[in-house]
Amino acid sequence: MQSATSELQLDIPGGFYSLGLDLAGEERLEQLLAIAEEVWPTGTDFQREVAFHAYREMADHALAENSFYAGFCLDEAPDGRLTTASLLARLDPLDEPDAELSARGLFEALSTNDNNAVEEIRVPAGPGVLVLCGVEWQSDPSDATAPSLPLARADVYLPLPRMQRLLVLSLTTPSLPDLPFYVSLLSKTAHDLTVSSGGESDAADGDGGEQRHTLADRVRADFG
Repeated sequence: MQSATSELQLDIPGGFYSLGLDLAGEERLEQLLAIAEEVWPTGTDFQREVAFHAYREMADHALAENSFYAGFCLDEAPDGRLTTASLLARLDPLDEPDAELSARGLFEALSTNDNNAVEEIRVPAGPGVLVLCGVEWQSDPSDATAPSLPLARADVYLPLPRMQRLLVLSLTTPSLPDLPFYVSLLSKTAHDLTVSSGGESDAADGDGGEQRHTLADRVRADFG
């Protein structure tokens, strides 16, 4: 992604299908249709049509949240399970020019939610915050009896003062046993981030509390 004075280079993990947020409307639809055909090569036309509309809805939702990237992966785990995750990236305004102060403020603000496991992290681009939490997807938010799905979510917040932006990477998965693996992919994306400017480059439920801390311990090593 590019601005007038800065360039953000974000390496997306392999295996993720891009929903084409960087493409014009018709080109995006063609890409989504191609993804549906690739994901369902032996499926029916109806299955591919349903998948296409689901991907288009995902892309529209990501654009509404000002994301500049949206993608998902779908694969088979070694034990035969299907495993999947979605990844969003967006740039929010950043008012604090000091990255350390900004990261500390984010850590304190996000720590006020008891459902979050919050960790301070550091990558080549600078300091940041990792947040792990569980969420419940509701098929119909207005109907308490409608089907729901537990999801695990990992968010990385990285202040980028040179761009005056806050980079937010959000990964969500219903494949709860695979969360540490997906967080390792998120870590690699954060570590490989590069911001350059002016020709210069910078390296860029049960006992929920106990479970959150255990999970944080398992993935903390990925971020150092």
